[in-house]
Amino acid sequence: MSLSDHDALLKAVSRSFYLSMRFLPQEMREPISLGYLLARFTDTIADAPGLPDSERLSVLDSVRLGLQRGRLPAELDLSGFCEVLSHEGEQHLLAESGALFEWYERTDDSLKAHLSEVILTIIHGQCWDVKSFQDGVVAPCQNGDDLLRYAYWVAGCVGEFWTKVGFYTMGGGFAEPESAAAMLVRGKKLGQGLQLINILRDLHEDLPNGRLYLPCEEVMAAGWDGDGVPASKFIEPVYEKWLGTCEVFLDEAAPYLSQVNNAKARFCTRLPMLLAKDTARQMTEAGFDRVTAEKIKVPRSRVWKSMGQAIFF
Repeated sequence: MSLSDHDALLKAVSRSFYLSMRFLPQEMREPISLGYLLARFTDTIADAPGLPDSERLSVLDSVRLGLQRGRLPAELDLSGFCEVLSHEGEQHLLAESGALFEWYERTDDSLKAHLSEVILTIIHGQCWDVKSFQDGVVAPCQNGDDLLRYAYWVAGCVGEFWTKVGFYTMGGGFAEPESAAAMLVRGKKLGQGLQLINILRDLHEDLPNGRLYLPCEEVMAAGWDGDGVPASKFIEPVYEKWLGTCEVFLDEAAPYLSQVNNAKARFCTRLPMLLAKDTARQMTEAGFDRVTAEKIKVPRSRVWKSMGQAIFF
């Protein structure tokens, strides 16, 4: 799989990620792009509509075992998944899984260890996701710790991965070595903040499907009796609380940017943070009723403006 093939695949499955990846320093670009594509591959499997949980979990388990053994499976039967997917980019990603796995096999052993660590963590979160909503469960996160743990599994670990790859590939050119410990914590917070934004923004899809990631205890404290999907009046105060938590996490992660020495890496780190803040602002302006009725998107004009802000940090 050539660099142009990597770019084409990234562009096919990502709207905002591809915008920044084109500018990432070459040392970081390949492992970060591979990590994103592997995570998007497993996410596509986990979210494939209309397929039995057992079928999705079986493929995820095959990838998990391959990572643990140090060699991803040479071939997977994904025909059933391709049939149910409507997104052309995701269909293309599954069709290219063999080349994607070969790319992983050719990767430097130390980078492969970082890739394996983050994808195994993500798969753990994805499997928890699939299993947690079985048997009519609506709100599997009992408390805030459960929600933050899930946000770490599927996104917080990515902030740590980004930081480890930066230091491994660029050393002091990425950041001063003594800042590594603090940057790992802030990278984790940034990833969790981004995931919390996604969870809140997806309420319009999750609620009609009987899925709620907000803490069960908090929604029940607002008056829900635990029966069926909670009414909006019970969710709204919890939603407002966690939207505020998102903004706090993004603010706490902000010093990460000033610690990154490389301008290109700093730009690629700042852009998703700015887009997340813009999304939170859009959600606040839209109000809870609109958030639960439709997907709130940052306008393309605002995306380009954020890119300009990220460049001139």
